Amino acid sequence: MGAGNFKNKKVSTNRYGSKGCGKGFGCKGSDDKASGYVGAPYNFVPFSEKVYEYTQGKQVMHDRISDELFTGEITYEIEAKTPILIDNGKDEFVKDAQGRYAIPGSTMRGLIRSNVQVLGLAGYEDDIDDYALMYRDVTNKAKDDRYKTILDAKTVTVNDAGRQYRVGALLEVRAGYVKNEGGTYTIYKTCVDSIRKEFRNMNYYILSERKIINDYLKHPDHFSYQVFRPNGKSILQHEFVTFDRYENARGVHYKGTPNKEYRPYHIPVSYEVKNLKDISAVGKPGEYTNEGYAVSTGKMNEKKVLYIIPKIDKKKETITIPEKDVRAFRIDLNKREKTLKQFGGKKHFDLPSEGEEKPIFYVEQPDGRLYFGFTPRLRLFYDHTVREGLNQKCKKDRIDYNRAIFGYAGTDGSFRSKVSFSDAVVTEGAKAASGQQFILAEPKPTSYFDYLKQPQNLRGPANTYNTDGFTLRGAKQYWLHTKAPVNTAGMNRKNEKVVSGMHPLAQGVRFRGKIRFQNMTQDELGLLLWAVRLDPDCWMNVGKAKAYGYGVIALNITQAKALDLKKAYGQRETLELQPFRDICVNEMITAYQESISRFLGGRKITDLPHIKDFFHMKDSRHIPDDEQTRYMDLKSFGSRRKALPSIEEVVNRQ
Repeated sequence: MGAGNFKNKKVSTNRYGSKGCGKGFGCKGSDDKASGYVGAPYNFVPFSEKVYEYTQGKQVMHDRISDELFTGEITYEIEAKTPILIDNGKDEFVKDAQGRYAIPGSTMRGLIRSNVQVLGLAGYEDDIDDYALMYRDVTNKAKDDRYKTILDAKTVTVNDAGRQYRVGALLEVRAGYVKNEGGTYTIYKTCVDSIRKEFRNMNYYILSERKIINDYLKHPDHFSYQVFRPNGKSILQHEFVTFDRYENARGVHYKGTPNKEYRPYHIPVSYEVKNLKDISAVGKPGEYTNEGYAVSTGKMNEKKVLYIIPKIDKKKETITIPEKDVRAFRIDLNKREKTLKQFGGKKHFDLPSEGEEKPIFYVEQPDGRLYFGFTPRLRLFYDHTVREGLNQKCKKDRIDYNRAIFGYAGTDGSFRSKVSFSDAVVTEGAKAASGQQFILAEPKPTSYFDYLKQPQNLRGPANTYNTDGFTLRGAKQYWLHTKAPVNTAGMNRKNEKVVSGMHPLAQGVRFRGKIRFQNMTQDELGLLLWAVRLDPDCWMNVGKAKAYGYGVIALNITQAKALDLKKAYGQRETLELQPFRDICVNEMITAYQESISRFLGGRKITDLPHIKDFFHMKDSRHIPDDEQTRYMDLKSFGSRRKALPSIEEVVNRQ
């Protein structure tokens, strides 16, 4: 076991007064559900409720020259404590223009900026998009009820020629066609308003794949659905082979033979209908009485249906999709891009290109709220946007340390950054580590048990983005590890389309980089230096597969110097080639901490709970056991009723 792991150790106290732990709470080999393990490779450093804001005139502009301002550069070195990969997009380490391995300046800028936000008591409004997430998760009862209500999911009693039976339907879901008209998305209705009165607003037909295949197997010479078997090959989710019948607790089921070549589609067809709702034949356009589209969806277990949508009727009233909903839909789609690879890519599930139109499903509520997508079981927008959960007390146009140092651009103005980051170029130890394959998908902000604060005793409904007054937990940070890879047991690598390859550099590789700064005040520079160096024995993580222990780094400032105005511009008989003076890093950091202490009414910044949490996660001497900071198994994750433990709880776990 590496240093800092708690396994088989006595309780110890770390630098921030919290106790270390013994065995951990998800011991190796134990079942998550049985042990009650709830955890993740990351956690959330709470946002600072009190945001430091510059007073009028305090922000220093770029064109000012003064002995009290600092312009210069910081040189730092990085040592990789575990194998590391900064991906070039091809699962290989990035190289600079000279062919050297390098950590891009943009990567280092993002890392240090994140530290500045925490240590500088900064606001996060610029980092949290003001859009509504989408979901189709019905594991939570409160969400399940809401989901069913919006789609109006019910069991309908049908009478056909004296035969009575019951069938499930989504009575509020309609089908139509969406068209891109100059960047505006318009939904057109179909020529059918409802297939039968019992099905209310349902204006599309459901066609069973088993029915299609059985029709072929019974009389292939008079097959009524030839369009689904072009050139003797299936375009259904299943091959044209008899379904196996089996029973379980939910009743009788049928299992078909999967079609490995299946991809979702929408194709123009003609069709026949009987009993007002049953499709009896489907062919090419013009072959049968009615015209429309056949629409399939992403491949799912137990999914054996496709949909027939009647033709468009452009004379009926149209619906314009609001721009904010288009943006939210696109953000959600992009976040699911890796998952959608297994369904042939995201294009099928995206809104149409300019001038194109395609079938779509939608729900239009009486209050005008619109939900839409490319399967009847729609992903719904949450009632509230993500940013509404940011419970920080700051003005909308505030200038904090993050904005003052790294700049900003927006409707409230703009300001150029005071810092620039060069690439951190390899200096020694550039050896390749063994290649790996990982599933790098992770829970997204829709995982409300992790990303949102939950009631202390979670007996009732959990807080979601539909809950009035919900609060975001904070900024996500990854736990440190002393080796990599870790916690890969049980990872399912069968689906190659969601697996990412890795060719990292080995532990011990070193890099050197520079940060140039201009016209910084003493407190700004002190904060920047603290964000770069952190506290003694603190590490950070960067790059790919942080969840599995990769990219843990130690960063050390080797030199910090500032321009000496007297040397540079004073009256001298000889040219000064090195008009710089050394900066005492410790003194600068102390100066910042004393300055921010005055803002806090005399309280030390290191006593703030969220600062303690931050350093708990960066402390290389007290790294929680790997078993405490791994992903839950999928079964436990899906059925969980517990929030992610706090950083303090993980550190103090006995």
